Amino acid sequence: MSTLDLGANFDPYEQPITILNKDGSNVTVALSDIDTYVQYNVRVCINYGSQLGASIVLFVILLLLTQREKRGSSVFLLNASALLFNIIRLVFQTVHFDTGFEKIYPYFTYDYSSVETGAYAVSILSTVFSTLLVVCIQISLMLQTQVVCSTLRRRYRVALIGVSSLVALVPIGFRCGWMVMNCIYIMRVAYMEAIWWLESATNITITISICFFCTVFVTKLGFAIRQRKRLGVREFGPMKVIFICGCQTLTIPAIFSIIQYLVVVPELNSNILTLVTISLPLSSIWAGAALDIRGTNSTVPPRRNLWRSLAFGVETTLKGTLPSKQMSSSMTPSSAAETLCYADHPTSNSSQDSDAPIGIAIEHDISINSIRRDHSIV
Repeated sequence: MSTLDLGANFDPYEQPITILNKDGSNVTVALSDIDTYVQYNVRVCINYGSQLGASIVLFVILLLLTQREKRGSSVFLLNASALLFNIIRLVFQTVHFDTGFEKIYPYFTYDYSSVETGAYAVSILSTVFSTLLVVCIQISLMLQTQVVCSTLRRRYRVALIGVSSLVALVPIGFRCGWMVMNCIYIMRVAYMEAIWWLESATNITITISICFFCTVFVTKLGFAIRQRKRLGVREFGPMKVIFICGCQTLTIPAIFSIIQYLVVVPELNSNILTLVTISLPLSSIWAGAALDIRGTNSTVPPRRNLWRSLAFGVETTLKGTLPSKQMSSSMTPSSAAETLCYADHPTSNSSQDSDAPIGIAIEHDISINSIRRDHSIV
């Protein structure tokens, strides 16, 4: 076998590879470009897989640990929807690398005629669910900020709601515009250099929105914690939990947003949405756990959640939390278990016609019914 004299400066990793096109023309590609392309796909898939696993785990934890009465709230529905949309988005983005778009021949020859229709659908659906994820994140941040700042004066509260709505709508608008243009370019199989500015503007507005909401959120809670400290409340309560999670939601995604313009990391922007999506439910889960711990140290029975129901059954979780069988029929067992409260020191010279102390049941400020207790609570 004859050998070629390639010289001392020959680099085998940079040698050209010739690919034949359908029309018989040649396409020359450097071997290093093929290596970079393959490694990029592997790194992106690892990134997406890590985000997907974290999102699935937190989604299951959120369903198990969220109290039943909280699962109908707007914030829970938005956070759960954001996690679900993020899972679907990551699934489609991962499946994309198994389609014809990511094969070596069509990528380097720009011949996508053999790409199946399903590959286009996968790419478009990943873009659509990314937009739905941004919408859920922005609305959730706006609602949580509105709730936290509900104690402000009316003029400040109205101004804050107006600014918050504007700050939330701007990134949603940019993201919707980017979604439409991205879908058009996907169907045309065109290079997206002309709309890179729109993607950059979308990322910038999302970063500004996250920083704005979390700054308001953390500042208000910081003042509240300071007031609680002055009143002597020093325990690690739900407000401090939300404060810490708010700081995390503010700093980490913002840092990732800035780093993506300084270093070349595959799909670093995708981590920002996942970090915010994961951080939002964490605060409510941790705060709920803090409330459960505080509830075990008081006379108020702890609230039930899905985990207790699955592990011990509904009747077992209600055992020891319900009053006597003389409960008024206007209250359901679940609402009674969640809202029942009793006086710590019942007076002995009560004007009632019975020696048993009288408790007070409050059902979410809807009705107040008297309940006769069989045993006194000390």
